[in-house]
Amino acid sequence: MKKILFIAKNELYGLFYSPIAWILMIIFLILTNADYIGTLDRLVGVFERGGPNLAYLKNLTAALTSNPTSGFLPGIIRNLYIFFPLITMGLISREVSSGTIKLLYSSPLKIREIVLGKYLAIVTFTLCLIGLLLITVVSLSLCVINPDYVQILASLFGLFLVLATYAAIGLFISSLTSYQIVAAIITLAIFAFLSQVSGLWQEIDLVRNITYYLNIGGRAGNFINGLLNLRDFTYFMILISSFLLFTIIRIKSATESISKFRKALRYVAVIAGAFLLGYITNKPQVNVYFDATRDKVHTITPPTQAVLAKLNDGELEITAYANLLNSYYAFAPSQQLSIETGVWEKYIRFKPDINLKYVYYYNIDTNSYPFKVNPGKTLKEIAEKEVKSYRLSLDRFLSPEQVSKLVNIKAEENRCFFVMKYKGKTAIVRTFDDMQFWPSENEISATINRLISTPPKVAFLSDEIERGPFSERVRDYKLISSQLGNRHALINQGYDFDTVSLRRSEIPANLAALVISDPRTPFTPEGLEKINKYVDGGGNLFMTTEPDRREISKPVLEKLGLSLREGMIIQPDEKFSSDIAFTLLTDTAAKISPQSNRQITNDRKYYGDSLFRVAMAGASAMDYQEKDGFHIYPLLRTNSALSWNRVASISNDSLQLPASKLASDEHGSFVTAVRMNRAINGKQQRIIVASDADYLTKPQFDVWKPKSYNYNFGFWCFSYFTYGQFPANTLRPESIDDAFKIGVNNIPFQKLLLYWIIPALVGIWASIILIRRKRK
Repeated sequence: MKKILFIAKNELYGLFYSPIAWILMIIFLILTNADYIGTLDRLVGVFERGGPNLAYLKNLTAALTSNPTSGFLPGIIRNLYIFFPLITMGLISREVSSGTIKLLYSSPLKIREIVLGKYLAIVTFTLCLIGLLLITVVSLSLCVINPDYVQILASLFGLFLVLATYAAIGLFISSLTSYQIVAAIITLAIFAFLSQVSGLWQEIDLVRNITYYLNIGGRAGNFINGLLNLRDFTYFMILISSFLLFTIIRIKSATESISKFRKALRYVAVIAGAFLLGYITNKPQVNVYFDATRDKVHTITPPTQAVLAKLNDGELEITAYANLLNSYYAFAPSQQLSIETGVWEKYIRFKPDINLKYVYYYNIDTNSYPFKVNPGKTLKEIAEKEVKSYRLSLDRFLSPEQVSKLVNIKAEENRCFFVMKYKGKTAIVRTFDDMQFWPSENEISATINRLISTPPKVAFLSDEIERGPFSERVRDYKLISSQLGNRHALINQGYDFDTVSLRRSEIPANLAALVISDPRTPFTPEGLEKINKYVDGGGNLFMTTEPDRREISKPVLEKLGLSLREGMIIQPDEKFSSDIAFTLLTDTAAKISPQSNRQITNDRKYYGDSLFRVAMAGASAMDYQEKDGFHIYPLLRTNSALSWNRVASISNDSLQLPASKLASDEHGSFVTAVRMNRAINGKQQRIIVASDADYLTKPQFDVWKPKSYNYNFGFWCFSYFTYGQFPANTLRPESIDDAFKIGVNNIPFQKLLLYWIIPALVGIWASIILIRRKRK
């Protein structure tokens, strides 16, 4: 060990007595601080401006350090591998070109001591670079409230592993040639290859796992983001050990007279050992994780972990069905490993026996645009044209007839989706028509929950021309209930939907809720008896009605102790018709679920809004009287200063203009929606009634000014019927590093200090050392 330290000490003397190391350190400081100050300046400006943008100032520690687009640590990896070869290029090639390598061979030093000594020297230099980063970390700690120091340490450790790996690679390349500039160029090429290799040959099944595993950028990204794991740590250790062994073999071979075959055999043995160890440690069963972030942002939430833990009696099979003619590019073979790590790894972490498979098919509706732009062509001919653009064969894709034997693609609208299968039960998690595209933890957790529990079924009455969950018509509720491409639709949060005909069957007793939405013809005595029987048995109910059909709903409402006053709520406005009233959420409505309460709290914080509105187009004032053990709580109230109840009739034409008050109008704050509950038959019966059926339709969802909560309110009303089981509760603790101690006026001083003063001090110190060395 003393010999290794002696060699490292001499190497460090040579390194720090040359200007290259100091120039690199100064450049390193300037580039790092430029990235840091740029992000700090932007985020402090957002913080001082305040308002809605504050919602994005979460986990400021990560935003400044490890965020792939704004953090300064990823920028270091992108920049430093260009300069790092300048340090490593002369480690051994300088010895060879000057002839001093022969002195080392003849000295009482073992080759491994020479290699480890030089490697220790460059690793020590790497630690010096990490030490310089502490200046930036100190600045961050003085600027951000409650920074996450554990994540910072984990990120610095990840950066150190990357640079230590670069050092081992550079040391080996330096041993291959006596020309330092050639060594630098080859080292740079190796760094670039390892950073980009994950995108190479991903279409080839045999090669895909190898090239993806070799990607140093992905491994470094996990560590720098604060997610430490044994697989990636072993990856760096394998690379470092392999290149150090390559260097020892290279130097030792130069001192021996052995055949090229024996030399090659030594390299092959190292490579084989590396691949074997990499194969073993790449298995999910042996991987160990540590999420160093304070809020565990890289880990699924405890409720999801609890749901996943119930799948403890067998394998979870996930099959991806990808349509060649619909978003195939996201599921192409070249993207398979990205899907596994980006979408599913956080679940594989807690259930290693997840088996992910892919099925490719082709099918589209005859009314879709490919048929229109390819007149006269069959589906197969259109698919053959498409597959040529990917340089693939159509044989890889199942026909509609073949894939229909596996899954109902028609019901999934020929989309790309995943089918989960566990112990004979299946559930579907979809991709979505938004920028995120992939399912989030909410959708995946809800789908897993369907595998281990009975999914909630919501049934809509259909006999009296009620509004339904499947139609695209404006008056119906498909957008919030069953639209497959909408991630926030209830069907993607674990719910099932159906319709019920009172003329043909009884109301099922196992419903999460029965929906009676705007019946247009009177109930038959038999139908009304079935509804009463369902309510008396403790069934949950969601009911909406309209002012001009209050008599039709009256028998059901009276049973519940509710009644609708004559008239219509009027709220005149220059932008809207007078029958659109912006009712206000009560505290009960805001707290109908933990998720809705979090949203309301955040909106109050970031928007400064204390009025949370639901736009109702033609609502009635609702009166109520508790009976039969029900407790009734208002959910929505009108604003008494802006609206009133018009008792007299009013024409549709008059509603399009701002209405004026009449002497007969009723004034006050009127209830337009209520929540009811009672204990019956050993459970909590829950009922919600609203005096407007339009508030859950797309025209009301599209009201943004003033901001309305129609969709959110309706969504969380349905969640009320599942007693918190659906949708999934994936709430995380609120971030506490979400504010700055400084203002924009402090940024110029930060720039002066980090751009000029500290680099200048390093330059002065370097000049003193170099001048003193030269004098000696």
